[in-house]
Amino acid sequence: MKNKWRRVLSAALSAVLVLGSAKLPAHAGYTEFDGEAQLYIGFGGDKAEENDWGYQFNSPDNEGNTEGITAVTETIKPGETKTVSLEFESPVVNTWWMAPVLVAGDGIGEMDCTVSLKIDGADVEIDNEAGDLWWYEGTGDFSDKEAIRLYGGFNEWAAQYIAEPAGFTKVEYTVTFNGAKVSDGSEVQLVDYEGDAAVYVAFGGDRAEENDWGYAYNDPDNAGNSEDIVATTSYIGAGETVTIGLEFPEPVVNVWYMAPVLYLATDIAEVDADITLKIDGEEVAIDKSAGDAWWAEDTGDLTAANGNQPIRLYGGFNEWGAKYIEEPAGFTKVEYTITLNSLKAGIEAEEEAAPAAVELDKSAKYNAYIGFQSPTYSFRNEWAEPSYGANAEGGKYFGQVTGWDADNNAVALPGEFHDAVIDGNGTYTVAATGLDFQFDDWSQDHMNLIFFSTDIPNSDDIQISDVKLKVNGSNVDLGGGGEKTPNGFYRPTLADDGAEYISVQLQNIWNKEIENIGYYGTPVTDIEITFTISGFDHDNTAAVAEETTETTESAPAAEEDTPATGREEPKADEEKGGLSGGAIAGIVACVVAVGGGAAFLATRKKDK
Repeated sequence: MKNKWRRVLSAALSAVLVLGSAKLPAHAGYTEFDGEAQLYIGFGGDKAEENDWGYQFNSPDNEGNTEGITAVTETIKPGETKTVSLEFESPVVNTWWMAPVLVAGDGIGEMDCTVSLKIDGADVEIDNEAGDLWWYEGTGDFSDKEAIRLYGGFNEWAAQYIAEPAGFTKVEYTVTFNGAKVSDGSEVQLVDYEGDAAVYVAFGGDRAEENDWGYAYNDPDNAGNSEDIVATTSYIGAGETVTIGLEFPEPVVNVWYMAPVLYLATDIAEVDADITLKIDGEEVAIDKSAGDAWWAEDTGDLTAANGNQPIRLYGGFNEWGAKYIEEPAGFTKVEYTITLNSLKAGIEAEEEAAPAAVELDKSAKYNAYIGFQSPTYSFRNEWAEPSYGANAEGGKYFGQVTGWDADNNAVALPGEFHDAVIDGNGTYTVAATGLDFQFDDWSQDHMNLIFFSTDIPNSDDIQISDVKLKVNGSNVDLGGGGEKTPNGFYRPTLADDGAEYISVQLQNIWNKEIENIGYYGTPVTDIEITFTISGFDHDNTAAVAEETTETTESAPAAEEDTPATGREEPKADEEKGGLSGGAIAGIVACVVAVGGGAAFLATRKKDK
């Protein structure tokens, strides 16, 4: 049986080890805290003899507080200065921990307080640099999501802002609450964490006898670790599996805490990992439901304050917390195998750009442009797409069918564009002829994208109907008997300046609503789209399905004339998506449901 007093003392130590970091993500938006907080002094010490823990004041309403303490507590608002105190009926023999505590509720992300201290009426010097200026830490009836400890106290096992006090009967803290900030409610966006995180096993236990704490492994660089523990550490990225562990020179007598720990990753907001455990080579059952799957918790030299916030993962044992496994003892080797399914960081979501003020002129002429993308990522983008549209590099790519050579350089491919001038209400046709796309090397027997874009400002006044598609001269069923109103695929194009223009998608393999259309033969050599448009202030009686306007020829460029793209070599994870400039926005928007406002159709050669 572990000694009761040591259990209490170790529990106090665990309060240091189990600092639940409830601070807001670094990129979350803040607003000023204007509420009222509770203020008091938390205390644990000896009353009559060492280790009796005869004096305890954990929270004002905690029944476990020891009699013989007269406490003055306060409420405090930003801008106020208040004094709180504890007076003891007999001199304190030893102080184990003491700190001013502020209870402001969950969500404080920033805080500024000024603290001064008197013991028995005399000013006490405070070392502000001994540790954090504030942190979340549960005490008494208050959880680690609401109780905040302020600097200026003493902790036998952690930060010591003052010299250890003893023999006193009164403690007074004066706190000026300069201000605090809480989340402003702005959405935090989850993004895939880029790069690897470090991972190891944190451990504290007994080596020769109960309560000796002869084994400690807090972090890989902490000099306080037991020197003769052999540690296996690693780095891990999303989708990877690694094994980490600790090997002890002598059997472990007792385990106080043990957990796999992930660190060197910032602003972590979501962790998804599968964990298995072996002790002395034998599989150990893990109860994943025993506690959180992951949580922020300082250990050793790894803290949120120094920018190395560690993340503890499920699967361990804590004498005072979650027990995912039965308490182990008598072993010499621990091995955790971790598969990191995903790791996401939290950043402040960017506000959507307001559309630029481009007004529709119902008497003006506009243009419609054929667009597509093949299975091998040969393409013509939307008119307004920033990287490869009509305004990119003088329209160089927009005026040709663009493909990719063996070195991933953009090259011109055969094909002619037949675009239409929209001059009033009527029926128009856009087309691409003489195309030469490779299909034989791909299991996919249809195009990635078929669409047309326009430079018509997006407006509810303009309606497009009777959309029809021909591929290689044959009609293609779009649903609804061969023709379909654009309700399912009518969407605006978002230009680089935020302006929106009308665009219509007929096929998009990344959008389930229009992924599958009727059969058409391949390879594709000709694409023709006919549509009717209305909403202008005049009709164009000459606009019929057979009429098209200017033709742009596209022929393969000689090797020395291959246009430079300035793009980097592709990475392994760049398939089906460009990763620079408008290409990023392009593929993302291809995946989202129709009706989104982001730019789309940027291209990327698929690595073979």
